[in-house]
Amino acid sequence: MSEKKSFIYKVCLLGDGGVGKTSLVLRYCEGKFKENYMMTIGSNFSTKKVELEDYPNFDIKLQVWDLAGQKHFSFVRPPFYRGSSGILMVFDLTRRSSFQNLLEWKEEYEKVVGAKPNILVGNKLDLAENGQREIGTQEGDSFKDEIGALSYHETSAKDGRGVEKIFKEITLDILEKSGKI
Repeated sequence: MSEKKSFIYKVCLLGDGGVGKTSLVLRYCEGKFKENYMMTIGSNFSTKKVELEDYPNFDIKLQVWDLAGQKHFSFVRPPFYRGSSGILMVFDLTRRSSFQNLLEWKEEYEKVVGAKPNILVGNKLDLAENGQREIGTQEGDSFKDEIGALSYHETSAKDGRGVEKIFKEITLDILEKSGKI
């Protein structure tokens, strides 16, 4: 039996306030969803062990950082970017402004830590399917190429669709970029 290899990686979720970053973290780390919105002040983080079927000898823990999305918190975010291995750039599929602001988020992040593996995430798929969609799948996929994201996924923190997948994918991307696989 081969020896376990242990890794801890920091992943930051970036995006405007109210796009569902906190809900994605809660769904992924605790399997829960809360209907009432609670603004993140500064940052919060949770830790979760990642199971990768193809790498059973890897003991991987993700520190998942949820950073405040409101503009008036922009001065507190940069120190939290340090040490991160990857990012999930999150927008609300039902709110075009949150999509349009992603270039600013990417610029803010890269000023501090440079380019890192990143995935573009359109959240609130449950609302988008109920006729509230403002960003189409093709538009999200095109924007992924424009910003150099590794992939584009649509998720619903409310019902859990796609959530596990984005965290597994960013973990695999980090492992690959760091030469671990």
